[in-house]
Amino acid sequence: MHPAKIALYATDTMADWEYAYLTTQLSDAEQMKPGRFSLVIVGDGLTPVTSMGGLPISPSVDLADIVDDDSLAALVIPGSDRYESGHERLAETTRALLDRDVPVAAICGATFLLARNGLLDARDHTSNAAEYLQMTGYAGGERYRDAPVVTDGGITTASGIRPVPFTAEVMRRVGLFPDDVIDAWEQLSLTADPQYFQAWMEAADAWQKS
Repeated sequence: MHPAKIALYATDTMADWEYAYLTTQLSDAEQMKPGRFSLVIVGDGLTPVTSMGGLPISPSVDLADIVDDDSLAALVIPGSDRYESGHERLAETTRALLDRDVPVAAICGATFLLARNGLLDARDHTSNAAEYLQMTGYAGGERYRDAPVVTDGGITTASGIRPVPFTAEVMRRVGLFPDDVIDAWEQLSLTADPQYFQAWMEAADAWQKS
């Protein structure tokens, strides 16, 4: 059985902090129970891009390669300051994946892309601010929710300053860890309370041994 793929969309100025928690947790999960998931870097073509932090990133597959991939567990779209125009193929791919009930997760500027393509008009959602999405002229303003993260109609959305809740929600949706592991990790990351470190370690150890 092939590992389920989590596809991370790579584009210039992609925001490093918005996906790094997820890629790290994915690596941890695979070390604990190998062969369940794999990370795939997907791009609009295979041209290397540069993250907001200056990290060079090379896509390994094109968007066309994931549209009909039955092993795809989710598409994750990090923020960028390049979503005010373009990325038509990404929007088309997102629609195709939603039609197949593949989870899609977008954070920060990626929510702007979804809004201007009509993908948030009929779904509860959040973003950096309601006013931010209103600049797209979209019709979904009444569905905006002032929350760290929102999932509705197959799409998870979050503010760019909420990468921890965003990561936790993606992990829950794909089943990367059991809920007790995810909950403890999320609370530790948000509060730095040592009690959650102990809870996280105990839950992760029990899961690994199960």
